Amino acid sequence: MAIEGPLQDIGIHDVFQLLDLARKSGRLTVRSAVRGNEGRVYFQSGAVVHATMQDNPHRLTALLRKAGKVSEAELQAAAAAQAAGDPRRMGEILVAQGAVTRRDIERYVRQGIESAVFDLFSWKEGSFSFADGIDDEVTIDASVRVSTESLLMEGARRIDEWSRMADRIPGAHVVPRLAEPRDGAESFIDLRPAEWEVLTLIDGSHSLSEIAADLAQSEFEVAKTVYGMLSTGLIEIVHAKAQAAA
Repeated sequence: MAIEGPLQDIGIHDVFQLLDLARKSGRLTVRSAVRGNEGRVYFQSGAVVHATMQDNPHRLTALLRKAGKVSEAELQAAAAAQAAGDPRRMGEILVAQGAVTRRDIERYVRQGIESAVFDLFSWKEGSFSFADGIDDEVTIDASVRVSTESLLMEGARRIDEWSRMADRIPGAHVVPRLAEPRDGAESFIDLRPAEWEVLTLIDGSHSLSEIAADLAQSEFEVAKTVYGMLSTGLIEIVHAKAQAAA
């Protein structure tokens, strides 16, 4: 049974709740022409088993690399094994090579699912469609099933936090830049490593969404970091991307 419609008529949270209550299995596709983006979420009996975003797919390899769990040499060796005909998933090859543990793979697969879904939860415009069945070309880790109910609860919490940041950050389309130095005594900047990662990409031309994609992070996490920098006067918001602001 196909289910589709505009997000203006039925919110994305309601769509997830419907699929959970009906214990549906299949693919949910969410598109936004304004954002120029598309998300796909795969369900099995109401639980989420795979999710990806077009502009920030939260790939397992990117998450493992960012967390320092694997080296470039290990990733290249796993990719070479696949190119040579190894039919196993990248995560399975890395586990067999001893680069990571099975628990690491499950943790970061889950993190990628959650990041993609939480990005979708912030969409207010666009359309959705659900089709029964899962594409053959999609690789799904059968050991990872994320409760839709838990995603909805955490999504609601994040939306509440977004609303508290809305006075300074109305959305992930805004573009931050470094603020002009203030007159007077020199100040000391004390940032955590994750904050420095975000700061290095703030140049007055990249939006929060683009920064999140470069860092393989969720838009929400980048927005929280930027909000903290705004509060200290370290950065400022320049403008919104024309496409998203339209």
